[in-house]
Amino acid sequence: MATLQRGIRLTWTPLVLSVVVVVTWVLIESGGDIFYEREGEKMFLRLMLVLGLQMFSGNSGVMSFGHVAFMAVGAYASALLTIPTEIKEITFTEMPSFLSSWIFPAQFGPLAGTLVAALVAALLAAIFAFPIVRLSGIAAAIATLAVLVITNVFISQTPALTLGSDTINGVPQTATLGATVVWVVLTIFLAYGLKQSRIGLRLRASRENENAAKSVGVGVRRERYVAFVLAGFVFGIAGALYAHYFVGFSYTDFYFDLTFIVVAMLVVGGLGSVTGAVVGTFFLTVVYVAVQRIEVNGVLGAQPPSGTANLVLAVVLLGALIIRPNGLTGGREVPLPSWLSRDRGNGKAIIGEHGDAVLRPSSSASV
Repeated sequence: MATLQRGIRLTWTPLVLSVVVVVTWVLIESGGDIFYEREGEKMFLRLMLVLGLQMFSGNSGVMSFGHVAFMAVGAYASALLTIPTEIKEITFTEMPSFLSSWIFPAQFGPLAGTLVAALVAALLAAIFAFPIVRLSGIAAAIATLAVLVITNVFISQTPALTLGSDTINGVPQTATLGATVVWVVLTIFLAYGLKQSRIGLRLRASRENENAAKSVGVGVRRERYVAFVLAGFVFGIAGALYAHYFVGFSYTDFYFDLTFIVVAMLVVGGLGSVTGAVVGTFFLTVVYVAVQRIEVNGVLGAQPPSGTANLVLAVVLLGALIIRPNGLTGGREVPLPSWLSRDRGNGKAIIGEHGDAVLRPSSSASV
């Protein structure tokens, strides 16, 4: 019983958040409305992105505006690996022979294609991370923005490999809303596990005071590097899922608009917690979709002008930050029930009331 209680205590936050995600999925599926199914897919994919961003920016304190680039890499890589050979031969007529000789015959399954695409995104993230983790503050944020711009320009200017500004079609529609939910749940546990790990604790120490963290032996660059690459992997998975659910996409789907909404969701929810990532994503999605339906269907006989949903979203975003500058959750996790938060050991790590690992000194320890 004690072991079970400790296991629940350690995983309380991801378990609760996963239940919320699964219940939301069930409600969307039971409604049978194709509009809400597509919006639900977009919300869950954005949630993966926000969780990935929280893994790096939330723990390190370095805001990244470039991780959406790795989503684009995941989408294009997965498409090239899974589109049927005959379609690739017709579509990518200008692809160099040294690439087409192995890309054209490639026929990966949904899971293999997603994982390989995510690894490609993580590899690119590992390359870009070398210079970025050496920077801090505004310089680091601008460097990540440069990653986004570089990737976007590369995709748009290499039509032989990516079709450039044209839309990629013919991607097998193998992703489903249920499959995306499974990936979201796995990402929740990964993000929370990273936060509670030694890497996460050291990252948060560098976030609070980088010089102090270095003075006690924290390898700030190393910890940031690991988190940056892991986040890139998560973004790569989300990109592959996007490609295999919506089938057609172009480079414009992975640029400033998506970057803005992902950063906004994390900041509104609470930068420092996994719970904040989930709350911010759900909150802004519900507001935007509700106003969008009003914009389309009208209210009380009146028809709001086009763009009302974006305007309301901006006003809500501004209001939320004014009222709750630290996010809706204040950077806290799902609180533990009182029966789980009781300490039953001496001198062992326990989970605090907000889900963070704390250390309780033993009764024999001196003050």
